[in-house]
Amino acid sequence: MGHYAIALGSRRWLRPLPMAWLLFASIEPDLHDVLGGMAPSLGIGPDTHTLPGAFAAAVVLAAAAMLIFRRARLALGTGLLVLSHVAADYFTSRLPLWRHGPVAGLHLYATPWADFLLEAGTIAIGLALYARSPDLRRPARAGVSVIAVLMLALQAGWNFGLGGG
Repeated sequence: MGHYAIALGSRRWLRPLPMAWLLFASIEPDLHDVLGGMAPSLGIGPDTHTLPGAFAAAVVLAAAAMLIFRRARLALGTGLLVLSHVAADYFTSRLPLWRHGPVAGLHLYATPWADFLLEAGTIAIGLALYARSPDLRRPARAGVSVIAVLMLALQAGWNFGLGGG
């Protein structure tokens, strides 16, 4: 949920980008993982969450944003969203820095309460920024609290029930 919260929070500065684009960029490494798992012959799975893999994905998506949206600031924002994914994952996981390289990370997934608190804080900050987005209409601002409850419930399910710890 934290990746989505970062995308929502970025909306304040990256308004011309469609929300779907922001959400896509924020989870691109995970989508890349899925693609690598579905087509192992591509050989992309092992690198999606490494520093070189994240930088490569960030450059590719930033270039795509530049071609599509024709604004350097939006391209840079897109690349930073991709990089934010891997940076956040180094808090929650232990990942290789590069293929066959040393692993790093706090591995908060092993401590569900710590991971939940980090994710909840990220959700709170991301949604607070999103609620201040100048293009968000007043009735939609009221829905931000509903989004927050839903995101926190899903995160709690991950950490304490269905999928995680």
